[in-house]
Amino acid sequence: LAQAHCLKPSELTKDHDFVDFVAWLLSCLMAFRTLLAACFLSHAWAKVYQGSMSMWASTHDTLVAYKSEGSACKFADRKMGGLTAATAQTPYITAKNYCAVNRGLFGNGEVCGRCYRLTYKGNHEQGLGRPGSAVVQIVDSGSWATFDCHMTAFNKITDYDTGFFPVSYEEVPCATASQGPVVGVLQYDYYWTKFVFSNLRYPVKSANLIIGGKDHPMKLVGGYWGAWTGPINGDTSFKITEENGYTVRFNHCFGGWDKRQTGDACYADGHRSKSLLRGSVAPNSSNVNFVELNATPSNVSEPRAVFLP
Repeated sequence: LAQAHCLKPSELTKDHDFVDFVAWLLSCLMAFRTLLAACFLSHAWAKVYQGSMSMWASTHDTLVAYKSEGSACKFADRKMGGLTAATAQTPYITAKNYCAVNRGLFGNGEVCGRCYRLTYKGNHEQGLGRPGSAVVQIVDSGSWATFDCHMTAFNKITDYDTGFFPVSYEEVPCATASQGPVVGVLQYDYYWTKFVFSNLRYPVKSANLIIGGKDHPMKLVGGYWGAWTGPINGDTSFKITEENGYTVRFNHCFGGWDKRQTGDACYADGHRSKSLLRGSVAPNSSNVNFVELNATPSNVSEPRAVFLP
């Protein structure tokens, strides 16, 4: 990194005067600062915490669709199609690698969709289970332990089927499904509309709804995002910022604001899909142009360091 921005001393010839030398020195200092910032960011993400993990039942919709209300994070809310909802198609939900967290970690829902690597080191006081590790996604609140996990994830980490286990946990980027980031309409009326964002690498930090060119700041309410609009119509878009600083845009959604419906969805490339929420298979690469965030400069802004609570 430093070599890319800083001349080697051997490249300074007798034709270089003092001004050139100062410019060279400053370029080296800037490169070094960038390197330090990168190291600092990596260190911030690598911070590991200690907690506990328990399990819930092994039914197909435990936690993620608890009482068919989509749990606190609403990814699989029945109004959007339950486990067939576009917002319920993350790799972790489909594989049952998901957990609830306790109230302290859940906050106001900021943790929804976040991924953690949970690690059990075999240090149960009664010697139960065996060491293991897995990445899980957060879909609900109300855990007695730091994490209450679906049996699939719990067994993968501990090779056991009940009890409380000590675990370490660290935040990691989420893997995502090929259809890309999606926003689903949870519920709406004349003034207030609820949305769920899903299939992102990091949780949403801030969100804006744009209707007919006018911005409407969105508010996080216990897991879902809402916007107060009143009587308005026009082309509909969203701009969200993930907690690591990445920006994602959803353009030309729902065919216009007045056409939105509960259970509708919009992908980051503007693709509109109701069929997935109604129980059909996910769209494939033959009819949808997917967004690769890392390869799309307009969708990415400079990341910043993030510290976990």
